[in-house]
Amino acid sequence: MKKPRTIIRIGRQTLTFALPENPEATGGSRRAAKVMLEPYTVKSGMSMAANLREAFKESALLAIPNERVHVIIDTPTLILPIEEFDENNMEELYRYTFPGGIHEVIVHHVMPELNCVAVFAINKDEKLVVSDHYDNVRITPIDSHVWRHLHERSHSGQARKLYAFFHEGWMSVAGFSKNRFRFVNTFTTNEVTDSTYYLLYVWQLLAMDQKKDELYIVGDIPSEEELKAELRKYVQNVFQINPSAEFNRDPITQIPNVTYDLICLCES
Repeated sequence: MKKPRTIIRIGRQTLTFALPENPEATGGSRRAAKVMLEPYTVKSGMSMAANLREAFKESALLAIPNERVHVIIDTPTLILPIEEFDENNMEELYRYTFPGGIHEVIVHHVMPELNCVAVFAINKDEKLVVSDHYDNVRITPIDSHVWRHLHERSHSGQARKLYAFFHEGWMSVAGFSKNRFRFVNTFTTNEVTDSTYYLLYVWQLLAMDQKKDELYIVGDIPSEEELKAELRKYVQNVFQINPSAEFNRDPITQIPNVTYDLICLCES
């Protein structure tokens, strides 16, 4: 078995490092394996690339020798059907959809389970810092690991399901139909009123049944009880996903403040 990749999570304003235990150490059981997690205090007034550079000097976890790294980054993501994806024009499409970002590199991540390709950006300096320390670099958007898990769980039961994943002031909304996205979009929101409006708008857009279909929320949810109360005024089946219950009390779910995307990545 290969040694697990070091994980670097680059959030909008946060940095977190993780290293799963090698399953060989637990007799090959991924479920029994633990995860080392190290949040890094981002210094204000410095770019994320500069913070990352400093972290390599200060972090005990990043000091552990490893040639392989998995960078997950919180960044606007463009979803393209796999049959229409062309690497030669992906940058043009991305910059048309998300203008600006001249200091970014446009990269892509194939998601065969959903018959799509995620096109996204990473800051050139951040990518360079990572490449300076690792020979084998994998980069994916934060949402992709959550989408994979939610798509898998959407197959259970007969009701159609809509999911909202909250992280750092953003709400990613996704619905699935067989092996494709039925809907996917991201909204900026820290307010219950905004979250409610966006979710009900998508619910209506997809012509979902307010009595039979199901709405799930997960992640770092602002005012979660108030949000559930508001949504239940219009949708009967509103549920909050509990990571510990969802993953059968896996050790990573017991780590304080661990993000849902990291859980989904380590469980994939």
